[in-house]
Amino acid sequence: MRKHLISRALFLALPLLGAAAAHAADDYPSRPIKMIVPYPAGGTADLMARNFSEFLGRELGQSIVVENKPGAAGQLGTSLTAKAVPDGYTLGQSNAGTFEVSPHLYKSLPYDLHADFEQIAVMGRMGLILGVSAESPIQSVKDLVAQARKRPGEISYATPGVGSSNHLNGALFATTAGFEWMHVPFKGVAEFLPAVLGGQVTALIDQYPSMMKQLEAGKIRGIAVSTAERIPSSPGIPTFKESGYPDMVSYSWFGLMVPKGVPAPIVEKLTVASRKVISNADYRAKVAAMGAEPSDVMRADMQSLIDANGKVWKKVIADNHIVIDK
Repeated sequence: MRKHLISRALFLALPLLGAAAAHAADDYPSRPIKMIVPYPAGGTADLMARNFSEFLGRELGQSIVVENKPGAAGQLGTSLTAKAVPDGYTLGQSNAGTFEVSPHLYKSLPYDLHADFEQIAVMGRMGLILGVSAESPIQSVKDLVAQARKRPGEISYATPGVGSSNHLNGALFATTAGFEWMHVPFKGVAEFLPAVLGGQVTALIDQYPSMMKQLEAGKIRGIAVSTAERIPSSPGIPTFKESGYPDMVSYSWFGLMVPKGVPAPIVEKLTVASRKVISNADYRAKVAAMGAEPSDVMRADMQSLIDANGKVWKKVIADNHIVIDK
C-alpha cells in the first residue's frame, strides 16, 4: 500500500516538475551567465569564446562572463564545466583536441565526454598552416618532402606539444607523403617561433590565426594550409589538397557546450540563440578577420563530427605510438 502511495505521489508530481522546468526556461536567463574556457587568455580559444559570448549575450539579453581555466591540456576547465550545476548559467567551450584527440591519448579522463556534456554549436573552425622561415630555401610542400626523403629524420617541425592536433597532423602528413621527420614539441608559439626563425627547427605547424601576424610581416612563409579551400586573407598559400595531398584536409574547432542535465527548454533557447549568432553577418566577419571560418554544425551533428574525426586520430596515435603517460 505504501509503495502504491509513493508511486502515485511521484506520478502526480511529474506535471509540476515539468511546469517548473518550463517556467525556469521562460525566465532564463535572469542573471549573468558564465562561460568556462579551458585555455589561457589571449589565445585563439579565448578570442573565439569572447567574440561568441558577446553576440550570444545580445541574443539572450544577458551578459556572459568568460572565465579562463587553463591546465592539464584543457582537462581542468572541462572538468569544471562537467561538475557545474546544470541550470544553464555555466556554459563551457568544447574543442577538437579535448573531444577528438584526448580520449585516445590519455589512459583516463576525469569526465565522460559523452555522458557529462551536451554539445550546442560550433563557434568557428580554423585550418592549420605548415610554415617555414622566410629565409628558408624551402619554397613549397614539394621542396619539403624532397628534402625530408633525402635526409630521413633530419628535417624537423615544431608544435605546441606532444599529442596536440598540430603534432598529429604532422604525423599524418609524414605517413601520407611517405617520409620521416622529427617532431620538436614546445610549450607554445612564443617558444617555437624563435627556433623556426633562427633555423634550429625547419618548419612549424600551428593554427592559422596564431600565425597571421607573422605571415603578414613576412617572417614566416606559409607553404600549405589544411583547409578545403585557400584562406581569403592569405590567398597565395596553397592547400595541402592542391599540393597533391587531398586527405590532408583538417580543421581545429571551438564549440559551445553545457553540462548534461540542463533542462531541455533552456538547451533549446541556447540552440536558437546560437543559430542566430552564427548567421549574424557581423559575427561571421569577426570570425573571418581572425583567420577562422564560421560553421553551421550544431547539436547532434557536432557529436557525429567528433566521432568521425576521433576515429582518424585514434589510428594516427596508434600508428605513430604516441603516448602520454597519464
